[in-house]
Order: sequence, then C-alpha cells, then structure tokens
Amino acid sequence: MGWGKLNRLSVLVIGAALFFSSSFAHATEATYEQHIAKGIASVEGDNYSVAIDEFSAALREKPGDFRATLYLGIAQSRSGAAEAEATLKRARSMRPDDPRAGLELGIFNFNRSFYNVATYYFDDVKRIAPNSEFSRKADDYLAAISESKAAKRWLLRIAVGGQYDSNVVLNTAEGPLPQGISNKSDWRAVVTLNGRYDFVRAGEGSASIGYNFYQSLHAKLSDFNVSQHILDLSGTYHISPTFDLQGTYAFEYTFVGGDGYDYAHSLMPSLVVTEGKGFSTTVSYMYRRNHYMNSDLFFDNSDRSGSYNQTGVVQNIPLYGNIALAKLGYFRDNDGTRQAVWDYNGQRVIAALQFALPQRILIDLSAEYYRKHYKGAFVDGGPLRRDLVRTASISVTKLLSERYSITAGEFYTRNKSNTPEFDYTRAVTSLFLTARF
Repeated sequence: MGWGKLNRLSVLVIGAALFFSSSFAHATEATYEQHIAKGIASVEGDNYSVAIDEFSAALREKPGDFRATLYLGIAQSRSGAAEAEATLKRARSMRPDDPRAGLELGIFNFNRSFYNVATYYFDDVKRIAPNSEFSRKADDYLAAISESKAAKRWLLRIAVGGQYDSNVVLNTAEGPLPQGISNKSDWRAVVTLNGRYDFVRAGEGSASIGYNFYQSLHAKLSDFNVSQHILDLSGTYHISPTFDLQGTYAFEYTFVGGDGYDYAHSLMPSLVVTEGKGFSTTVSYMYRRNHYMNSDLFFDNSDRSGSYNQTGVVQNIPLYGNIALAKLGYFRDNDGTRQAVWDYNGQRVIAALQFALPQRILIDLSAEYYRKHYKGAFVDGGPLRRDLVRTASISVTKLLSERYSITAGEFYTRNKSNTPEFDYTRAVTSLFLTARF
C-alpha cells in the first residue's frame, strides 16, 4: 500500500472515530437530560423513589455532576432517607457559593428538629445570597425555629418480633453481656422500646435523655429470658461544619431469668469530623464499669466485675453517588476483672455497607473480625485462653410508611477458642415490625 493511500485511510479512520465519539457524547448528554427531566417531574409529583432512581441514573451518565447530585439529595431528603445529608453535603462542597444545597441542608435538619444545625445553614444561605428567594425562604424557616418552643421534642420507637436462635447466648441488641452458652436452640419473642426527649436546644448545643428497654421471652429456655433497662444522658456541641463533639453517660441494669445479672455505668465521648463530599470520621472512647451479680444459674458471675475500656475510629465512605454508604472501623479494648481468667486485650475490625433500593427497601450488610487474648487460663494448667470471633449479618428493611417498617435479618457468629467451653457457632434469624412516633 502506497503512502498516499495509507494517509487517506488514516484520515478516514480518524474522522470516523471523531464522528462516533461526538455522536456518543451527544447521546450521553441527551440521556442525562432525560433522566434529570424525569427526576424533576417525579419530585414535583411526590414520587420520590422514582426520582431517586432517575437522578442516580443521571449520575451514572455524568459521575460527579453537581446538578444531579443536588437533585438526588433533594429527592432523598423529601423521602426522609438518612443518606440525604451526605449527598447534600457533597453537592455543597462542589459549589460552596451555591445557596440551594445549603438551603436544602437546613430544611433537612429542620425536619429532624436539629434546629441549631439548621440555623447554621440558613444563616449561611443569607450570607451567600442576600435579598434572594433563597434568603427569604431561609428567613421563613428561621422564624419557624424561633417559634419552636412548642415543637415536638420527643421520639419513640417500638419494635416487636420473633427470633430463632441456634445457640442461645446472653446478648441483647443494646449492650454487651458476657457469654453464657446454653448449647441449645430456641424460639423467642422480643420487644424493644426506645424513647428520647430533647430538653436542651441552645445555640450550637443540644442535650437529651433516653430510655431503652429490651425483653426476650423464650419458648423453652425461660432461664435465659433477658430484661434490660438503659437510661442515658447525651449531648452534642456543633463546633463548626467540620467538627461535632458528642458525649453520652449511660446506666444499665439487666435481669436474666428474673434474677439480677449486672448493672453498669458507661461514659462515651466522641469527636465527629466531617471531611466533605459525604466523608466523615468518628473517633470514640468508652469507659464502662461493670458490676455482675451471682445467681443460681450464674453462681460465680461476680468474678467478671471490673472496668472495660475501648478506643476506636470509624470512617464513613459514600459510594456510587452517595446511594450507598460504607463503614470501616478499628477498635482496641481491654477488660480488667476480679479474676485474671476474664481479663483480656482485644482488637476488632468492622466493615459495613448500607444502601437503598427502589420501593423504599434498605439493605444493611456487616462483618466483624475480633481477636481476644486473655490473661489467664480457664482450666488450671491449661493454655491461656485465645478467642477469634467472626461475625456477619444482613438485614432487609421495607419502609411501609413514614411511621412503620418491617425488617428481616440473619446474624451469624463463629467464636473459635482454644478453650472448648467457649468454642461455639451461632445463627439468629429475625423478623421485626417497627413503629416510630
């Protein structure tokens, strides 16, 4: 082939590539605009699940696009989805001088009764866009906040359901308990109640009091029925858009089989760092003072009394246009008790993934790797106890309405120990109906 023919062929190939590339770009832009238009129409028609799907599809056409991210956050906020805050913060970080994302963040926090945080965003909107429609709307919300003395300050959640436990172990959803292994399976009914009253809302600070109740009723193993009461006092100080200081004191009292099992005092300070674009980091510490009581079933339970310390860090990572949220965490802990056989140092790694599907379905996946080195031997002359705990869980929640939801879940634990008494496998299948007021 001559050079002339080769050059003409090259020109044709390059021209064709440019033509198809341009056509593809135009097709992608057209598809993006279609998703945006359908999403906006769905928001206006209060069909938020469809709007979320459309704006997510637009983000797939244009990853990192400000308009699609903003509208996605608005649709999530209107639907009441918790991930709306991360999405709107991401949009705000893309264009800090655009007032719409800040206004929507203010509305989102206003609807959650986080008035101090909402006020911050509304004030920022007035600074960015004075004498505009955005600032006038911000003023309306600020006026409503100033008249919020009669606003709802309490929250209540009740869950009822059933579980099948392949190996009944002392463990509730609200706090850690030492392991008392039955090596028996059973069905149980479970009732939980969580209430909270927000009694301080002043400037950038807030404080609340909460009460949590847990009750399990086994079909056969009534000696393992657990009643737990937790009273807590929590506070938050909003230092800046980047830093939040949080703290909780809790008192817990637990009964097993109708007998007193333990009571504990806990102190849990933490610092939440919001890095922008949906990323945040929580650095936490927990001190817990345990007092275990002897009973006919647990005759040497008091040997476990002592103090527990835990430090940890959790990183929140938004994925796929903030539709999904990943969590990675690392913790170190130690337990000091009356008997060395119960003392241990531990290291724990956690990973979790949360994401929303159409039709208001939420999926939660989690896994944990926990290594515990005990300072004593469970049997005289035996080796020092070593445990490796691996857990995995999945739950699927269907939001039936703004108030009611139903959740099905599966929880699996494999505790591998060099001490046979503590080597076990456990699987728990759950179904719960939850009401929020």
